[in-house]
Amino acid sequence: MTIHKSITIARPPEVAFKVFCQEIGRWWPIKHGFSFGGERTVNMFIEGQVGGRFYEVASDGTQLEIGRVTAYEPPRMVAFTWRAPSWEIPTQVEVRFSADGTGTRVELDHVGWEHLPAPGDSRKSYDGGWDFVLGEYRTQADAISASGRA
Repeated sequence: MTIHKSITIARPPEVAFKVFCQEIGRWWPIKHGFSFGGERTVNMFIEGQVGGRFYEVASDGTQLEIGRVTAYEPPRMVAFTWRAPSWEIPTQVEVRFSADGTGTRVELDHVGWEHLPAPGDSRKSYDGGWDFVLGEYRTQADAISASGRA
């Protein structure tokens, strides 16, 4: 029941990794409803260390933890737990970055669906959601890094 996604970014792994982890608040599609806090969410962060938080920040400063970083190996891989507010237990997301010509192949695996109630429904929703999220990442990665902000 693994969700597996793979895209190519037109930047080297060091830049692709940095944009994904350190610039996530710039590209994550918060305004398209991809947040647990809804319209209140204004930013997202991944703390760059094992045990660090992956979390949203609301306009009033409230923080909502999505998960915890379980692996942080720049520029090769980041992994974190992922738990929707309604889930009893977390799932696991792993994102790998590898050189592909002058760009980077980014592969995402999201596992652990079998432990959730109605795992098929959740997995189906996230399968399409990850397509959209990674599409936003790919679109913005070039703009962010080309502007020198990454």
